Amino acid sequence: MVKFCVWIVALLCAVNGAAEEAYRRITLQHPEELTLEAGGIAPMPGGRLAVATRRGEVWIAENAYSTDGSGVVWKKFASALHEPLGLAFHDGDLYVSQRSEVTRLRDTIGDGVADEYRCIAKGWGVTGAYHEYTYGPKFDPAGNMWITLNCTMGDVVLPNRDWRGYSLRMTPDGKWQPVSGGMRSPCGIGINAEGDVFYTDQQGHWNSACGIHHIAQGRFHGHIASFASAKLPGAPFAEPKELVENVPVAEAAKRMPIYKPAAVWMPYRKMGMSTTDMAYDGTGGKFGPFAGQFFVGELTQAAINRVFLEKVGGEYQGACFPFMERFQSGVLRLEFGEDGSLFVGETSRGWSSVGSKPYGVERVVWNGKGPFSMRTMEARPKGFRCTFTQPVTKEAVMTAKWQMRSYTYEYHADYGGPDMDVKEPVVRVVDVAKDGLSVELEIDGLREGYVHELTVKGLRSQEDALLTPEIAHYTLNHIPTQP
Repeated sequence: MVKFCVWIVALLCAVNGAAEEAYRRITLQHPEELTLEAGGIAPMPGGRLAVATRRGEVWIAENAYSTDGSGVVWKKFASALHEPLGLAFHDGDLYVSQRSEVTRLRDTIGDGVADEYRCIAKGWGVTGAYHEYTYGPKFDPAGNMWITLNCTMGDVVLPNRDWRGYSLRMTPDGKWQPVSGGMRSPCGIGINAEGDVFYTDQQGHWNSACGIHHIAQGRFHGHIASFASAKLPGAPFAEPKELVENVPVAEAAKRMPIYKPAAVWMPYRKMGMSTTDMAYDGTGGKFGPFAGQFFVGELTQAAINRVFLEKVGGEYQGACFPFMERFQSGVLRLEFGEDGSLFVGETSRGWSSVGSKPYGVERVVWNGKGPFSMRTMEARPKGFRCTFTQPVTKEAVMTAKWQMRSYTYEYHADYGGPDMDVKEPVVRVVDVAKDGLSVELEIDGLREGYVHELTVKGLRSQEDALLTPEIAHYTLNHIPTQP
């Protein structure tokens, strides 16, 4: 274990780079007796932050935007909840996920303590197995509430496993329905500006790597535990007549049409080991040069990664990049605040993390400069277009070393899986934009259904900043036919 942790720390130091200089981290101070295992966080008006703890409490922090983390005042708002792993502030109220329901919390007499706990959604199965978490809620632009349910793992006490491993959408009139299934451990939900919903899943059985998945009606995301509910009224798909397995994920998707692989694979260890929450950057540039992208939590490596998504052939795919590491504890929850900073809810209970503390809340603030990074990696018919946050010269581009590996994963029942069918295609730089902000690449041997891992070593901007991170991973589910 010691050697493993040393290896992880060395990796984190190697990729940390520019983000550490461009962003500042602030630890929110809290009383020593407050066990702040942040299972859910929700920014509130007036500079406040609500935090749900895994021990069943909700606390509200006043002065949460303190410039140095001091002077934060905490007050308990609710208690006696069943391991809440999600929290949202919507239309003036707090909504919290419990294992068997989503609960609306209200303070009706104005004393700062919840006196109304109203069940808003329930009805899915709970067997008593240890891993039957409920994640969310998240609200989309139409006012629908989304939650995701962990599939059943471990010993069961009760027989009801209905809708385990499914996404559920609840309309504003109080009705809910399953939308997709096949989830293993869908810890995070993210919604983009278009209202499209995504979730993160973690490596394990039927998942060779962590991934970002697009939730849409009738989709099967891969874990067969969901077939236990496929015959229930309202099920979004039927169990296939033949389960295709032990083949590459792209082949499984062709032979089993309900199966939709990840929009973006998060390669194991290189991009984390336990993907958690998703936060969409709708700050309009207040958080730096990555507006319109997702920031994704990573628990084991106490890190945050970044994901760029685009639609090709009507389906989402895209690239993931390392962003920031060395948080004080495992990153479980992410939410943007009203000033454009990013709140980070942390805990390591139940899972191991390289973080030095068992729990806490931090806030990440952009300093207004940098970093020099690859902003996007976009698919093209013959290769990729890479854009940057700072201009580069043609000479610098040609001097840098461009390399690529492509590989895929096997769809199988085993726990996780290695890169398979690995090749190293030739990368050619064919054009550098006049403004220096993008580069066109041609790749010999693009492969649909494969991750294309691009490494750029030694590239410097016109301001002589070194590109960091130097790696990007693009999941090429479809090769575009038009540039």
